[in-house]
Amino acid sequence: MMTTTSTLSLAQVRDALLILPQPFQRGAVQDVVERLQTAPGELDPYLNFSSSGYTRTQFYHGPLYEILVLCWRAGQASPIHDHAASICSMAVIQGTCSSEVFHLNGDGHGQGLQAGEQAKLEPAGSASCGAGQILTVEGRDIHRISNRDDGGEDLVTVHVYLPPILTIRCFDEETGLCRVTEPRTLMPRL
Repeated sequence: MMTTTSTLSLAQVRDALLILPQPFQRGAVQDVVERLQTAPGELDPYLNFSSSGYTRTQFYHGPLYEILVLCWRAGQASPIHDHAASICSMAVIQGTCSSEVFHLNGDGHGQGLQAGEQAKLEPAGSASCGAGQILTVEGRDIHRISNRDDGGEDLVTVHVYLPPILTIRCFDEETGLCRVTEPRTLMPRL
């Protein structure tokens, strides 16, 4: 049996999540993802960089959770968004990730806010995570992830979503307009 300090490949993270008790707890998920250490070449089939925006490539998709590899060129960012009812634990594999947190309408999460409605976005903090660090957000937490590296270094992150995300709410930074969208996911080059 593995000790809690042993490292895990991405496939081992997938398998370790399968045996976690449900409902999934944020801390237990983060404990598994913190042990991720990829071997050289392990992520190669999932690395899909694009000059037109960050990419999301599927490593695993099941009924309880999904694992995606996200690739970001310098200057690329996600929209300001939530995670519906999902826990997202993100591991930085390469580069430095910037996370900006937002509150909506004074209550933090804009509960009940629907597509086409406007929200008042309020910056609520920011953090940077480097290779080997983990960031975990939950459900209606609202944030934006970006690669702000001025030196042109690419950013690679692994995201575990429990349960898989079907739709997210995205917010226009200038107007606060809310839209609901399905995240676009690529298939690996196997």
